[in-house]
Amino acid sequence: MTAGLVSIALCTYNGAGYLKEQLDTLIAQTYPDLEIVAVDDCSKDDTAAILHDYAARHPRLKVHFNTDNLGYTKNFEKAISLCTGDYIALCDQDDIWDKNKISVMVELIGDSILAYHDSE
Repeated sequence: MTAGLVSIALCTYNGAGYLKEQLDTLIAQTYPDLEIVAVDDCSKDDTAAILHDYAARHPRLKVHFNTDNLGYTKNFEKAISLCTGDYIALCDQDDIWDKNKISVMVELIGDSILAYHDSE
């Protein structure tokens, strides 16, 4: 049973070294109703190419590219504004997620407006 669409807001900036492994863990999430909204903040490495490649193969991944560098906070604000889900999960570009992370978080949020967990 799902509680509605969950958006994963992913911000990237020169994260090519970590991005493939991280995207693999986001795409492998067991929660069935999710979108991944990635916003790149003018990376100068291979981040954009990796995002394009994954988006071409995974329709749940939507990518956006800033024309000006917004910085960490403003980039997350933009990513959140592009999310359409009932819930939003924030994701740094070097996170590696357990495949059940979103399922567990949705199950545990209940009537709360926010759920938080440590890195374990």
